[in-house]
Amino acid sequence: MPFLKNEDLRRITGIHDSAEYELDLQGLDWPHAEASIERMLERSRFRPPRDVVIRIDPATATSGETLFQPVGRQLVDAIKAKTVARCRPLPEGNAGFWVELIGNPNAVEGDESEGDGEAPPP
Repeated sequence: MPFLKNEDLRRITGIHDSAEYELDLQGLDWPHAEASIERMLERSRFRPPRDVVIRIDPATATSGETLFQPVGRQLVDAIKAKTVARCRPLPEGNAGFWVELIGNPNAVEGDESEGDGEAPPP
């Protein structure tokens, strides 16, 4: 019986530990992390769909409360608001989430307007 390659196993089980983009929240407190995620979600409305890995500090014996629960709740709210298609915790050994942003399917990669109120050049 042939064995599966790691990539095939990840694809079948839905385990994701890499993505097109990464949002590193390590070392941030909750208000700053929350603002960073909100900014990412807002900007995603003007960009093509993409995958993002959100990294947070891992739990340790002395770390106290981590960002895992509040970030997870924020992502669940984003799923309900239909800005996030799917999210999964990262596999063991990595702290954070893999997120699939719905984005704008009609957006073109590299579009500089990003919804910041400025009209694109003529």
